[in-house]
Amino acid sequence: MKKLLFAVVLLTSIYSYGQSTTMLAMLLEDGKEESYLKMEENWKKVNEAFVANGSITQWSVWKRTPREGDENWAQYYVLIRRNANQDQLQNDNWKEVAYNAFKGKSKKTVDKILSSEGIIKEIRSRTYKVVASTGWRGLEWEIGDKAYFHYMTQKNDDFVAYENAVWKPIAQQRILDGYLKYWGISELVDSNDVTKALESKASHVVFNFPTKKKNETQWKEPEGFLNQKAWEGLLESREMLDAEELTLVYSTF
Repeated sequence: MKKLLFAVVLLTSIYSYGQSTTMLAMLLEDGKEESYLKMEENWKKVNEAFVANGSITQWSVWKRTPREGDENWAQYYVLIRRNANQDQLQNDNWKEVAYNAFKGKSKKTVDKILSSEGIIKEIRSRTYKVVASTGWRGLEWEIGDKAYFHYMTQKNDDFVAYENAVWKPIAQQRILDGYLKYWGISELVDSNDVTKALESKASHVVFNFPTKKKNETQWKEPEGFLNQKAWEGLLESREMLDAEELTLVYSTF
């Protein structure tokens, strides 16, 4: 029996760092989207068991909104979060959890319905640790919710300090005004060989989880000499790619 590709990446990437989030970028084989979603529906049941036994905090699957000319981008992203006080899941234990989640089914059947063989072409794994963030405005997610992320490249040592001093207050005000659930920046701490082969320079990722509240006033750059200098320092501290839009498909919440 061949190893389950998804499970191997899951176990080698998410259980090494406290308070971490692993982002799995899923590139699918042509015409396999329906099979992929069915596979993830099965993995949802397993990950619910992982949450229940304290191995992870949360698992979710998000569909990326495609753009013209982005054929080498992932179609889906899986986010897996765990905290520092959660026990590490041992490599020889995950199958037991999976089989127990599907009591009544044979091990052969469970291996088959969880296998990504012929469905996923490539998994790009990145593990991040939070370095700056707001609190959460409620943790409830609904299928169809949106999220946005930017890949970012740190340019100097003041990067995180500028984000905390300049941008975080803006995000906090958006939360208070009811337009945002969460903003946070995480630093890349690990990636798999497939991701390293891309030779990406991105050192961080920033996530925004908006609410459904509409008609937000258009944001403007801060005025005044000191505010302008702070803003310039922020922009000079990092490079940021355009936002990627995600739509929630599955979640253990």
